[in-house]
Amino acid sequence: MDLFEPADNSGILPITYFHALARLGGEGLILIEPAQSFVSLGAFDDAASCLDQDYCRAHGIPVMRRETGGGMVLLGPGQVFYTLVLKRPHATVPSRVDEAYRYLSRAPIAVYRQFGITTRLRPINDIVTGEGRKIGGQGAGDINGCFCFVGSILLDFDTELMHRVVKLPEEDLRAPLKATLDEGLTSIRAHTAGRPEPAAVKRALAQAFAPLLGGLTPRPVPACLLAKAHEVARELSDPQVVDSEDTKPRPLFKVREGLYLCQRALATPAGRIIVSLTIQDDRIRAADMRVVSGTAASVDLSSLVGRALDRATLLAALPDLSALDVERGPFVAALLGAPT
Repeated sequence: MDLFEPADNSGILPITYFHALARLGGEGLILIEPAQSFVSLGAFDDAASCLDQDYCRAHGIPVMRRETGGGMVLLGPGQVFYTLVLKRPHATVPSRVDEAYRYLSRAPIAVYRQFGITTRLRPINDIVTGEGRKIGGQGAGDINGCFCFVGSILLDFDTELMHRVVKLPEEDLRAPLKATLDEGLTSIRAHTAGRPEPAAVKRALAQAFAPLLGGLTPRPVPACLLAKAHEVARELSDPQVVDSEDTKPRPLFKVREGLYLCQRALATPAGRIIVSLTIQDDRIRAADMRVVSGTAASVDLSSLVGRALDRATLLAALPDLSALDVERGPFVAALLGAPT
């Protein structure tokens, strides 16, 4: 199996190399750290509802849409990517996606262990610490008949920038988003107060992946791969691709596997309110409501804590909503729908 460590890590190239390798029909493991921050939308993310594109443009943050699934992520310096492209069937890597995740996640888990952090795979695709904080996200998908497996070792993660690029219906919802990101995510620096050199992390990744893939042979990046990566970068950052209508809004914001936010700005007859629900392991862990405008009075939503986020449960558990002059049915439908 070929091992590539591209020298050109500018713009969004770090995430387009694996797209390019798959389109060329090649195989290999690519290790690279981005030179700048950029936003990567999942294949089906609705940019209009989840991304503050005005903020990204004003701050020179590139935006692209990758061809693999998963949610919107902020990528950049402090993250060492491992992106693997395989032809199917492979001699050692399982064909089933869930089994492939378990098998290939051995490599990043071994790398974190080498740098003093015990981690595990939280199915289907998060690497988490012993206490359950996400320290690495992974994704997979098929491109041109190739299986692509991608992830990163988090030396650092900029939660301050991450919470800024997310589009929210009200700015008052930004503080709980930032707090939940800080709670749910961590990095090697945050966890150990140390930060290994990216080159050392790349060496550790190569050593960890080699036995899983039947060995690795370092190769220079061929000109055709670099050219194709630039071509793919132009394509995936094209506004028509970024703003594709072949998507759908996500009703919840995923912080990590098992930890989500439901944030809504709702117009009621008595005024505009904002609701923020934290959902952990399929149960509402925290519920908050605030009035933005109008004559509405705030309603205590503590009766929702510990409940499942589904229509029947919410209808039964909601307190009296007369202060909002709204019926339970429409209120629950708005909570369970896409952000407004």
